Amino acid sequence: MRKPPPQPKLVYIEPSGQLSLKWDAPQADQHSFYDWLANACDHGPMGELVSHRPGNFALIGFLRELLADTPERFPVLLTKVLYDGGHAGDHLALDEVNHLAVEVELLKSVHSHQKDNENLIRHFEQQMLELVQAAQSVRKPIAF
Repeated sequence: MRKPPPQPKLVYIEPSGQLSLKWDAPQADQHSFYDWLANACDHGPMGELVSHRPGNFALIGFLRELLADTPERFPVLLTKVLYDGGHAGDHLALDEVNHLAVEVELLKSVHSHQKDNENLIRHFEQQMLELVQAAQSVRKPIAF
């Protein structure tokens, strides 16, 4: 953080790891808070270390179908990451991130005979690995 937030007593950390303002407090100055938040950190307006989109609906569907053959190996990916193509405010707590790390390692054994599909799998694997490593390095959740 470059400088402390305005009204620091009204700032709290959401379970997702995101900073928020207690906006229902009568003295809360949302405008000042969001202006501060936009430049508070070198990691972007939401404090993200790494930012990746899981993919479009078609890619999410492809990956979900591929991993659904062995759901016991990929419970976090199937129920928390690939369950839907649209995430809004979802997050993985640190214990779920640690389980995801194991699943990302297991992704190395998932392959496709089609080169384009194999590239999609490897790209998704790399993105998940980067998210896991970033979250573990600062002991924070992954937010979607």
